[in-house]
Amino acid sequence: MIGDEILAAQTLEGDLSAFEELVNRHKNSVFAIVYKMIGQYQEAEDVCQEVFITVYEKLYQFDRNKKFGPWLHRIAVNASISALRKKKKVISLNFDEAYTRPYEPYPQLYMTDPQSMFEKKELKAEINAAIMELPENYRAVIILRYQMDYKNQEVASILGVSKENVEVRVHRARNALRKIVLKKWEERGLKNELPANR
Repeated sequence: MIGDEILAAQTLEGDLSAFEELVNRHKNSVFAIVYKMIGQYQEAEDVCQEVFITVYEKLYQFDRNKKFGPWLHRIAVNASISALRKKKKVISLNFDEAYTRPYEPYPQLYMTDPQSMFEKKELKAEINAAIMELPENYRAVIILRYQMDYKNQEVASILGVSKENVEVRVHRARNALRKIVLKKWEERGLKNELPANR
């Protein structure tokens, strides 16, 4: 199979079928990132179109010595953030805010118990809703790291930052996420059901 980087070079030489192949290879992962960031199907489709138009227009800026995927996904994240900022003025938290206590993971639920399965599904829906309330920079790290299952080094490549910076962002994003979930649970009188920080 021809590598993405070669297809990018062929596109720059005017081969539109090479670009079509790049789009076909990456449209699902791009849509997944954009949809998880934005949360609305139709708008995500529109943003995806913008992403690939931007990729085509800026392909000459792509460094062929690097991987194509992270470069493309960075464009997808940036396009999503731009779309979110157009919709409303978002207050972004500074990643250098005071260091907070580590996030405790949720307990593993037993898949054999129907009640546990229901609770796990409900919890997942609550976490997804909470992710949509995060500032877009935090949302991007959580989505790339946990929903797209990228390793910290890969997230660093996509966001154009160091691996250490990603680790700090992930930690703080999870803390922010936990606070949102806790607040929602407190409002519903469920505070004691969330594992306490140790």
